Amino acid sequence: MELLIHPDELKIKDDSYSGVCKSKDNKKYIFYSNQDINYIKHLHSAVNLTVNCKISPIHLPTNENEFNMKEYYQSNDIYESIYVSKITKIEAVNRISIIDKLHNFRQKLIEYGNALPKPLNLYFNSLFLGKMDDSFNDELSGVKTLGLIHLFSISGLHVFYIIGVLTFLFINCKISREKYLLLLIIILPIFFILAGSSIGLLRSIISVEISMVLALFKRKISSLDIWSLSIIINLFLQPQMLIQFGCQLSYVLAFGLVYTKNLNTYFQTIFMNLISLPLIIYRIFEWHLLTMLANFIVIPIFSIIIMPLITISILTYPLIPFFSDITATILSYFDNILNFIGKLPGNITFGKPNVFVCLILLIMTLFLIANYSNKKMIILLIAYICSYVFIHFPISGEVTTFDVGQGDSFLIREPFNKSITMIDTGGKVQFGKTSSSPKYKAPKISINYLKSHGLNYIDNLVLTHQDADHTGDVPSILNNLYVKRIIIGEGTKDNKNFMDKILPNLKSTKLIFVSANSKIFNFPFEIYHPFKPGLGNNEDSIVLGTRKGNLNWLFMGDLGQNGEIDIINKYPNLTADVLKLGHHGSKNSSSDKFLDFIHPKVAIISAGRNNRYHHPNNEVLDKLYKRQITYFNTQKQGMISYKYGFLGNYWKTFLKENDLED
Repeated sequence: MELLIHPDELKIKDDSYSGVCKSKDNKKYIFYSNQDINYIKHLHSAVNLTVNCKISPIHLPTNENEFNMKEYYQSNDIYESIYVSKITKIEAVNRISIIDKLHNFRQKLIEYGNALPKPLNLYFNSLFLGKMDDSFNDELSGVKTLGLIHLFSISGLHVFYIIGVLTFLFINCKISREKYLLLLIIILPIFFILAGSSIGLLRSIISVEISMVLALFKRKISSLDIWSLSIIINLFLQPQMLIQFGCQLSYVLAFGLVYTKNLNTYFQTIFMNLISLPLIIYRIFEWHLLTMLANFIVIPIFSIIIMPLITISILTYPLIPFFSDITATILSYFDNILNFIGKLPGNITFGKPNVFVCLILLIMTLFLIANYSNKKMIILLIAYICSYVFIHFPISGEVTTFDVGQGDSFLIREPFNKSITMIDTGGKVQFGKTSSSPKYKAPKISINYLKSHGLNYIDNLVLTHQDADHTGDVPSILNNLYVKRIIIGEGTKDNKNFMDKILPNLKSTKLIFVSANSKIFNFPFEIYHPFKPGLGNNEDSIVLGTRKGNLNWLFMGDLGQNGEIDIINKYPNLTADVLKLGHHGSKNSSSDKFLDFIHPKVAIISAGRNNRYHHPNNEVLDKLYKRQITYFNTQKQGMISYKYGFLGNYWKTFLKENDLED
């Protein structure tokens, strides 16, 4: 298969790379590979690759509130992914189109930006080229926390800034108004490609283009009409982009600007934040109390100081590099202040309200702005409080099995959030070379799910044993959530590799070591294993039992058949209605004797799709079938939840079995 690759659209990380490519028939794909990484790193212009590859559909998310990769790529006209197993031929593009030339030029600008001192390089690449990598999130964490990311991607501030600078230059060069308007109309689509063609930028470009075309023909319409026309044109050009959060937020903020244009700057900032708030909590579940203040203070500083400094620095860098160093120092202090403010108390994990609740909150906000009164403000505040309380004090509990691929991670949440326990975190098993920056699944799966339910903490985190597919995401959990207690097996304190995952990230978390029959205050489980201290191997797995929703549950970790026999001998009266099969349904667990002894009605299997271990084993599935044990499998059904409480008890799976079929 022959693919057209633009180097400016590549994302290179450690020993792999990914990006967007086009086939000969102009069909777009998202592709991944770890082949010929050294060559790919040094690409400077568009190339055609002839490759051996596997084409796959982009699957739906398999967990509730997990990022919808399929929806995101479909909104960019990408419907399939490619894994490149071998590059057989590399050749330069013979007939370079204008688009190819712009991508090549953008790559040169990215390379120029990378040479700038940090963090000036991050500002230049993100603001002017739409290139944001992991270092952007690390360096400017406060920008995201305080809701200032729109300055870099969706507000169009830099578009109006560039238009202002170019207009100033054209006027001083004695270029007529008609000519410079025509030039700007031509330049803007070029800038759109150079700036990464982001969804929010498209809205800004369309709006400005409409305004300039009207100005060219000496016509004028209202700002609301321009906003409406931009949506219509957006729907015509790329209709699916409107389902993306960035595009939605861009249009909501633009509408807020129009709707509040008659207010002074102070009230306009407050009400624009209120207009966007329902969408923000619906999509990202969190909001910082200092967001309004940060926008009010930072936007003028950004417009008057930061943008001019960056512009002058990047233009003069080859001639006056020390000025760029000064700017980089100023930006570092600016980042440190934002990051410090972002870490101050005030970040509210609101949770995800019902979409109709968000719509009602938005309508109430618009009525408040149209005819302000303290009574309406109080009613709006009460509506937010009621929504918050409803999310944070649910009348039902749950036992949820996250689909983390080949691994284990469970959430046991009691009604009214009386107790929140996570058993294992999931994680990726590394074979061969270890990544310098581990990629965690938890932020997109379990952490995202918890925050969507208004939870930014865990009462108990149980790590059944040391294996990476059970504990690999511990650092991510500890850095993103407040964990009150970590519970691990007695003896694992002597396992240095295991403790290295935990100790550097502990903060105020209490560490508790347990063995069979250990009693922990306010811990809603019985501990049945391990019987003796161990280093955290499979045979040392913590085995937990609990009663939730009128069912007895038993979580086996990766305990093998020998451990199962030990449990039978130790607890002759032990039974369970629901059994989490040991070791992902491996034939080394779930012996006939154990299944007959426990006599479960339901079994849960947590295993990765197409895993190299072929879990669950067919012998184990046959055992379940012969005993008429109903089983749920994350491979087929994704996230598995058992809901219980005043509204009744029921099972819920996130996927239907045909959702993942090719």
